[in-house]
Amino acid sequence: MVTVLHRRRHGFDVRIHTDDHEPAHAHVYRERKRVRVYFDPVEFEGNRGFTAGELRQIRNLIDQHIDLLREQWDRLHGSGRSDFTFA
Repeated sequence: MVTVLHRRRHGFDVRIHTDDHEPAHAHVYRERKRVRVYFDPVEFEGNRGFTAGELRQIRNLIDQHIDLLREQWDRLHGSGRSDFTFA
């Protein structure tokens, strides 16, 4: 698991698990709360304890850092694009 955005700076820990599955997403934590956030399109799944206001904050944070998050996902999991062409 890699923490991409840290709580001390952003209020939430945003992590990408190294052994996770497609589609590209991150896990957001604060205290005992957590939610999964998919990148394309940005949407939440499995909210455990975040209020609507906190989810808006998380959405803004994800929107601000989406390029970094996608880059980190691709670094850890590959881009999902193939460089091979088939004849």
